[in-house]
Amino acid sequence: MDVSSLFGLLAVFALVAANGFFVAGEFALVKIRTTRVAQLVAEGNAKAKVVEKEVQHLDTFIAATQLGITLASLALGWIGEPSLAHLVEPLFLWIGGTTAVALSHTLAVAISFILITIFHIVLGELVPKSIALQRSEGTALFVAGPLYLFAQVLRPFITLMNGIGNFFVRLLGLEATSAHTSVHSVEELEMLVAQSREAGLLQQQEELLLRHVFNFSDKTAQQVMVPRSEVVAVPITISREALIQTFSRENYTRIPVYEDTLDNVIGLIHIKDIFQAHSSQQGQKSNLRSMLRPVLYVTETSSLDVILAQMRSRRIHMAIVIDEYGSTAGIITLEDIIEELVGEVQDEFDTSDRGVRHEIEVLPDGSISVDGLIAISSFAEQFGGSEAELENIHANTLAGYIFETLDRLPKIGDTVPFGTYLLRVEEMDGRRIARVKVIKAKPEPNTTTGSHLTLVKEQPQPPDEKT
Repeated sequence: MDVSSLFGLLAVFALVAANGFFVAGEFALVKIRTTRVAQLVAEGNAKAKVVEKEVQHLDTFIAATQLGITLASLALGWIGEPSLAHLVEPLFLWIGGTTAVALSHTLAVAISFILITIFHIVLGELVPKSIALQRSEGTALFVAGPLYLFAQVLRPFITLMNGIGNFFVRLLGLEATSAHTSVHSVEELEMLVAQSREAGLLQQQEELLLRHVFNFSDKTAQQVMVPRSEVVAVPITISREALIQTFSRENYTRIPVYEDTLDNVIGLIHIKDIFQAHSSQQGQKSNLRSMLRPVLYVTETSSLDVILAQMRSRRIHMAIVIDEYGSTAGIITLEDIIEELVGEVQDEFDTSDRGVRHEIEVLPDGSISVDGLIAISSFAEQFGGSEAELENIHANTLAGYIFETLDRLPKIGDTVPFGTYLLRVEEMDGRRIARVKVIKAKPEPNTTTGSHLTLVKEQPQPPDEKT
C-alpha cells in the first residue's frame, strides 16, 4: 500500500467520523431536555452553558449540523470512492482479455461504492443516531464545544441558509422557530407518566397522584360537593344545647347556619367557638349570631383550583355551592378538594363502628358495594369506563347515572349496565340511591337481538386502594 492510498483510507475514516459527529450532535440537541440543561448550568457545568446557547438558537446549530453532514458526505463521495477503488482494483488484475482493465476498474468502483455506502450509513448515520438518542445528555455535552466553534466559523453561510429556509417555511403558512420547544399537552403528559410507570420509574400511587393533578382544574364544585340532601345545617334559632348535641352526633367541626331556609346560609359555626363561649361568663350571654364565621359562596361551575385558591386566601375550610337559581346546591370542604388529589382521607371519626361506610367496599362474599354519591368519573377510573361512555353521561354521580339510564325513580333490585359491569341498586334512602352493588358481566351472543350482558358468578376484583 503506497502513501497516497494510506492517506486516502485515513481520509475515509475521518470523514465517516465527522459525519457521525454531526449526526450525533443534531439528534442530541433535539432530544435533550431543556430542564436537564438548566439543572446542569445551575450546577456550574461549563459545557452545559454552551449546550444551553445551542438549544436556545436551535435553528442555527441544526443548520450547522446539516451543513457538516452535507460537506462530510460530499467529501466522502469525492475522496472515499476513488481511494477504495484504487485499493480494490489490483484484486481483479487476474481477469484476462482485452477488456481486463476496464472490467477490473468497473468492479473496483462498484465494490468501493457499496463499501463507502455501508460505512456511511452504518458508522456515519445509524450508530451515532442511536447513541445520541439513548445518551442525549452525554452526547450533547461532548459535541457542544466543537459544534459551537464550527457554527461560529461558518456563521455567515449558516445565516444565509436559515434566511432562505425560513422564507420558504413562511410561504407554506408556517411560523419559523429558533428555540427548542418541549411543550406537552395534558394527554401527552399522561402518556409520559404511564410510560414511566411501566418502566418502573414511578410507583402506582405516584402515577395516580399525577393523574389527579392533571385533571384537577377540569373538575367543578358540582362534581365534588356534598349535595343539598346530605348537608347537615342548623337554623339560627337553634338552642346552644341542641347545637352541641348536633356537633356530637355528626362529628363535624363546622356546620352551616341558615336563616329561614337552607337557601339563606348566613355563616358557619365552629365547635371551638361554642366551647369557648360556653366556658366564659361573657360567652354564655352571647347569642349564636355573634359567633358566626364568614361564609364563602361558589357556583356549581367553579373549578376546584379556583375554589382552593379562594379558601387559602380567606382561610376558610368550607364553601356553600350555589346553583344557577341562587339556591343552595350543596357544600364543598377543603377535605373534599384534597381527596380529589390524594384519594379518600379519613380521620379518627371515619370508622365503620360509627356507621360510616366507605365509597367503595369489598363485602364478605367478595362482591363490591359502592356509595351512590360517588362521582361517576371516580367510579369510571376505578372500574375502567371509557372516555366515550363518560361523554354521553350527563350525571355527576353513580346514582345520577342510574336515574338517567332508568328514566324513572329506581327501586331496590334495578340493574343497569356500565361497561363490562352491571350496577344493581342495593339500598335506598328515601328516593335517593344509597348503595350500589357492582357485578361482573360478560357478553353472550344472541342470534335474534344481538349480544347482551349476562351475570357471571365471578365477582369483580376490588380496585386498588387509594391513599
